[in-house]
Amino acid sequence: MDQASHWTEEQFKALGLANVHREAWTIANSWARGPARGRVTWPVVHELTLATAGWSPATDGTVKGQLIAIEATKPEDLEKYKGKLAGKIVVLKGASELEPPESPLLTPWGQGALPLMHAKAHEAASFRALGQVRTSLTKMVAEEKGLAVLIPSQKMFGLLNMSAQSRDYHPAAAPAAFLVRENYLELLRLLDSGSAVEMELNLEGSFSGKPVEVYNTVAEITGAEKPDEVVILGAHLDSWDLGTGATDNGTGSMAVLEAARALMKAGVKPKRTIRFVLFAGEEQGLNGSKAYVQAHKDELGKISGVLVHDSGTGKVLTIGLMGNYNARETMDRVLYPLAEPLGIVEPSLRSEGGSDHVPFDQAGVPGFWCIQEPADYEKMHHSQADVLDHVRWDDLTEGAQVLAVFGYNVAQLSDLLPRKPAKGEAQ
Repeated sequence: MDQASHWTEEQFKALGLANVHREAWTIANSWARGPARGRVTWPVVHELTLATAGWSPATDGTVKGQLIAIEATKPEDLEKYKGKLAGKIVVLKGASELEPPESPLLTPWGQGALPLMHAKAHEAASFRALGQVRTSLTKMVAEEKGLAVLIPSQKMFGLLNMSAQSRDYHPAAAPAAFLVRENYLELLRLLDSGSAVEMELNLEGSFSGKPVEVYNTVAEITGAEKPDEVVILGAHLDSWDLGTGATDNGTGSMAVLEAARALMKAGVKPKRTIRFVLFAGEEQGLNGSKAYVQAHKDELGKISGVLVHDSGTGKVLTIGLMGNYNARETMDRVLYPLAEPLGIVEPSLRSEGGSDHVPFDQAGVPGFWCIQEPADYEKMHHSQADVLDHVRWDDLTEGAQVLAVFGYNVAQLSDLLPRKPAKGEAQ
């Protein structure tokens, strides 16, 4: 990620943009992945496919213990397992069968699930609730001197879905690993047979042990009339490392870079400043965009709007307005030039809570997101399959066009984009 921050800075400079720089912020530790090995030793011998969870501590070499399955949809459900975890390897139940929406414009964006897939018949607890269970369970395992936590993948066909066990860049309470769904289901079958299941695990990884600087990479086209008023086009540079992060969010980052190139080549002189921001730390909880909002809190009132590209490689269908009804008519005019050539449909009021537009929205800035055709995003993102082969180049080019047109047209408006009423104000 550090290399990506520097590389994109150099690309912005080569394009001739203004005020190109990296804005540093600090994380408590960096973390380096090591090998992860696991196998069942009784009642059969079987190798497992797994990967250490982000910011997980290592096991103390190879650990051996009996497997216990935990079923919980909220932290309170863990109470019945107290006193039973010492010396155990714990597998958390909860791999539901996921299905895509019939249309990405009909997805239940506000239900706390990941935006482009949902559990069949809503069979699983919400994504947020499961995260709380994982955090509580990991702490409980550490307190009772359990050995490790195994988390089932939500993906099919031997793919893992990586994420962090710690959102604050400190080591998680206990070692944890993600396990492919097929292995997870096998473990449950063995437990259901009534046999004790013995396992061994060796999860490796290391921490820096000291704070580390990371960066948001920033560049801009300075406004000709109102340079202190800003339109932001954004994406995130960080990714999970099982693949190469091509569609989450290499595609979004390159769409931002390409929008900058296209606008510079066109020689536009926007009224307001168009700023391009490539955030770090999105995958650990939108931390880079939160750091940016905090660092720029005094200028938030002059940020007209933010558009983030972060739902994979699929075609941009329209823009999600996060419930900002006041901006709907204006955004119709902003997007109108894209209706015929790209098939962009009218903007949606839908909300989505998983990307870098959210801290801006929460701070009262119009923060919008690109609603995209799914393009197998949920099958691939955070997994070994998130590699360059799956990029849809024509759709990515159109995504860059959407960003460029949004940036320029919003910069040219007579006024700043309308804001949502603050909480407590009349709607």
